[in-house]
Formats: sequence, structure tokens, C-alpha cells
Amino acid sequence: MLFKKNLLLQVFLLWFFSLIFTIAFDNLLTYFTQLSKYTILILNALLMISMLCLVNHKYKLTKIFIRPAHDIWLDKLVYTIPIILYSLRAVSIFFDEPTLLCTIANHIPHYLIILLVVVTSTFFEEYLVRGLIFGSFLVYFKHHYWRVQLSILFSAFIFSLSHLMNLLSQNPLQTLSQMIYTFGFGCLLSMLYIRSRSLLIPFITHFLLNLPSFLDNSSLSATPKSLIGPVCFLIVFLTYTFIFINKDEEQHYQF
Repeated sequence: MLFKKNLLLQVFLLWFFSLIFTIAFDNLLTYFTQLSKYTILILNALLMISMLCLVNHKYKLTKIFIRPAHDIWLDKLVYTIPIILYSLRAVSIFFDEPTLLCTIANHIPHYLIILLVVVTSTFFEEYLVRGLIFGSFLVYFKHHYWRVQLSILFSAFIFSLSHLMNLLSQNPLQTLSQMIYTFGFGCLLSMLYIRSRSLLIPFITHFLLNLPSFLDNSSLSATPKSLIGPVCFLIVFLTYTFIFINKDEEQHYQF
């Protein structure tokens, strides 16, 4: 039990340190160097990923380079549906902004850097939250009847809480809307991780969510009514997640 508490505490401290380090590292490089904000984001993500690799090497909480498992039709369907829907969402940005494709074609190096930012930052978040934080909760609740459900909810809460740092660049209502959405989305990603037993599936889904926001920098105005959408998505995500978390399918939980 002491090992479980120490593991959870260390992973929690790692998460908290990553937030503080990200802000400090960004400000330091911005102040002392002439690097672009995208280069700083990439360096930050790569440095944090290296640190996560060291922690994971010690505790063996997750495997990264592994193909999705459990290739029965239901498993494939469960994690293919979100990928298809978010792929359609990512493609729809080109219909909303017809000139965007021409802009990308004329500034390929710039958009390749943006693509690298999305890949590294998304991989960092998935490695930390689904790989280490969710993995540590699975260890902590190993003998609990609601082990998987509690691990999903607590890790999603931490994932949502991470977005509080966006208060530095946006208003509280936008941040609240984002936190509501990311809590439900975090539950969905953890379920996809369980069904596939691979970080690849939640990474692809998360990448497809993030990509349009990096390609289109326009931000929507936040009003109290704008919270309705995230709350609806929260309900959908939670319903989808817990429908496909079946206590009888123990093979999905052998982490």
C-alpha cells in the first residue's frame, strides 16, 4: 500500500512540476532567446517527454510503441468511430475556410512546424495523462471493485485541471468551457486506451482534436450559453465511455 501511495504521489508531483516547468521554460526562452513560440513549444514537449521516459522506465506503467490489441469487431468499432468523427471534424475546417489550403501550400515550412508542435504536445499529454497518471491510478485501485471507473474519472479530472493554465491567455468562461469538454474527452481517451491497450489510439484521436485549433487561430467568443455545447459533449462522452466499460471483459484491464 505504501508503494502505491508513493507511486501516486510521485506521478502527481510530476504532473504538477510539468505545469510549472512548462510556464517557466516558455517564459525563460521567450525572454532570453529569439526562438519562435512554436520552436519553444516543441523543445518544451521533447524535454518533458524525455523526463516521462525516465519515470516510465522505472515504474513500467505503460508501453508506447505497441499496436492496438483485441482485434474483435467490437473493439475495432469502439475506437474507430471517434477517429472517423474527429477526422471529419478536422477536414471540415477546409470547407469553412476555403483559402486555408492555399495558405498552407504557400507556407509549407511554417505549417510543418505547426504539425510538429501538435504531434509533440499531444504525445506529451497522452504519455503523461493516459500513460503515467491513468496507469498509476490503475495500480492504486488495483483491488477496488470500481478500479477502472475510478481511474478513468480521476485521470480525466487531472487532465481537465491541467487546462487551468490557459487562464494566462484566455478568459475564465472560455477556460471553464474547455475544462468541461476535456473532462469528458479525457474519459473517452482512457476508455480507448483500455479497449486498444495502446497509446496509439488515444494519441490519434487527441491529435485530430487539436489539429484544427492550431491551423485556425480564430477564437470564439465565450458566453454563458456557450457552455451548453461542452456540457452536451460531456454527457455524450461519459455515456459512450461507460457503455463500453464492461466489468465482464477483464482482458481489457490487464495493465
